[in-house]
Amino acid sequence: MPDDFGTPNAQDATSQHEKTVQEAAEYAASLDKAVKEDLLNRPLGSVKVSPDQRKQEYTLMRDNPDHLAQFLVDNKATVEQAIKYAKEMESKP
Repeated sequence: MPDDFGTPNAQDATSQHEKTVQEAAEYAASLDKAVKEDLLNRPLGSVKVSPDQRKQEYTLMRDNPDHLAQFLVDNKATVEQAIKYAKEMESKP
């Protein structure tokens, strides 16, 4: 048996298992990243804000362009998302 113990070229059962676990971990990490980018609408661990609270927050920011701009930057909003957000907030009573 060659002396490949502890190298990436090892072919024993433990090495094969380690490679499988590493591949699964990389796959899970890529899924996690995809889900965060595509599905999450707020950061993990954050508290959901009610529609009334969102409207109140927007009303306070609406007349302060610097505050509104910083809010949009902090939330990584695209121009399209910023316009959609403003239209949505302005249409609410």
